[in-house]
This record gives sequence, C-alpha cells and structure tokens, in this order.
Amino acid sequence: MPVDSFVFYRTFLPSLCGLDDPVVLSFDNTAFLNAYAEDETGMPQHFIHSGNFFSRPHSTKPELRTKERVLALQEQLINAKTAGFITLNVPVSCEIKTPIWEYARDIRVGALEQSLRAAMWARERTVRPDLLYAGFEVGTYSDALYIFDKASNANFTRLSAGFGLFSRFSKFRAEDRLQQFEVLAAYNRLLHEHGDMRFHASGGSALNVLELLAYSNVSSADGSSAVLAGLAYGSVLTTSGRLIRANKLEEWKCECGFCASKSQRDALTALKCSPEARVTHNIHVIRSAEARINEALKDNTIAELTEKRLNEYDKKELWKCYALVREQKPGM
Repeated sequence: MPVDSFVFYRTFLPSLCGLDDPVVLSFDNTAFLNAYAEDETGMPQHFIHSGNFFSRPHSTKPELRTKERVLALQEQLINAKTAGFITLNVPVSCEIKTPIWEYARDIRVGALEQSLRAAMWARERTVRPDLLYAGFEVGTYSDALYIFDKASNANFTRLSAGFGLFSRFSKFRAEDRLQQFEVLAAYNRLLHEHGDMRFHASGGSALNVLELLAYSNVSSADGSSAVLAGLAYGSVLTTSGRLIRANKLEEWKCECGFCASKSQRDALTALKCSPEARVTHNIHVIRSAEARINEALKDNTIAELTEKRLNEYDKKELWKCYALVREQKPGM
C-alpha cells in the first residue's frame, strides 16, 4: 500500500527545546531525558536509533552497542511521544572507507542475517513490539530484496535501513545516493507483493531528497544536515536545496517562519551571528518541504511534486534515483 504520510526527524538539540517538531535520538541520549525531566508536556515526537556503529565511542568499544544494552536503553526513552525505535543493525565492517557494496556478498548477507536475528530477539523481549522497526545496514538492490523478503516472511511489517554513511566521502557521494534508491526500489517491489508495510530511512535525508523519499513510499526519515550545516559549517538552506555560507551573504530574502518574523536586515544579521538562528531557519525550510510533501500525498500528486522539485534541484543523479524507484513503485 502506498504511503499516505511522511515525517522527517531532525537531530535533537537541547538548546532548541522551544521547538516541538519531531526529533531523532540515539539510544543512549540522556540529554533528551534531562531536557524534559521537569515537564514532559513539551516533549516532541521522536524516533530512536540503535546508534551509529561508525562513531565514537561505539566504534572503539563495541561492548557499548550490543543488542541487550541497546534495547535496555531504548526502553528508558520510550514514552507516549515515541513513534518508533530501530533494532540493532549489524555492520559489514566498522571500517567505513570501503563502501558496503564492495564487500563479498557472503559477508554482506551474513551481517544482514545477524541484524534480522537481533530484530527477532528484540521483538521477543521488548515491552513495545508495536513500535519496533527491524534495522539493516544494506547497500545493494539484491541484498535488500533478499533481507526485506526474509524479514517480511518473519512477520516484520516495519523496516529500516541506514543511509548516508559514505556520503561524507565525496568520491562515493553520487554512487552512495544511487545505492540508497536501489535499496528503496527493492522495498517498493516487496511492498507491491506483500501489501501494508512501513519504512524508515535512517540518515542521508538531505532537503533535496525528501520528495524522492516520500515518492519511494518511505513513511519516515531522519537526517542531520539541517542542524550540522548551521552549527558546524555556518550554512543556511535555500528552498532550492543549496547550502550557502551565511558569512558570504550580502542580502537575504526568505519567507520561512523564522525569517518572516524579522526584517530582512535583522534576519540576515541573526543568520550571520547565531548558530541557533541558522539551525532554526534550516529547520523551518525542512518543515515547509515536509508540509508540501504531505499535501501532495493527500492529493495523490507526489509524482508531480517530485518532478517539479527535481527540476529545481537540477541534479542528474537525483533523476537517476527517481528512475530507479519508478520501475518498482507499486501502481506504476
């Protein structure tokens, strides 16, 4: 069944607790609990990761990321505002300079089957199996088709895959994006065969792929680019998906919820001087895109919106991603 709504979860920042839009959490995010310890009423909807295996301390201390510890800490975070949590996704390797698809198939499949076993283990023990998403680190069409089918036969109707791992290396970026949508093409084939399922795309969800994700029947996604760009790189998002260094701006005109509340001059000054202002602006741009996507899903015009936005983004690799999914999209 094609997706009827789309939610984007952005990185949680304690300093932006005034914003109540959906956030993504690591399984050991005690800062989130502390931020709302005195008053849970303002707690936003959230989605819980099983942790990035390639980042410290999990890359140096694997004992901190076991299925037992992940589930125990996830359940401390779960409450009425939790939309889902991802089971332990076992990597092919913690060495991230080699793309997943360059490993031998038996090694890739072995890791995927370990992930499926971890998901089955968690389902038997969690107090909230209804929120559980079986998580995988998968990078090829054939691998995705194999493991998603196997998960479906094991009665999992909520799946997740980690993306964006190699996008940090420019030499893999274009291929990494194509591999991501090969995986989603495999999911759409499975969706056509098995019916009602949901999919969470974890990571790699930049502004210029949000429409593509919704078109690919992804029900939810998360990404750090809006927050990371504003904090680490001093950059602001434009509606065309470009990132511009705020200190390079000489003039500024934006109608997002943050900028429209100020004069153009004051908005420009805030974006140049304040990391929090840049992040808030970037989040508003993302939320505007999310609202357009959900309106298009409601009106059954997501294909038209996706094509319109791809023309605006003007990136050949994104059109290739669109073509990959179009071949396997249910009802096409």
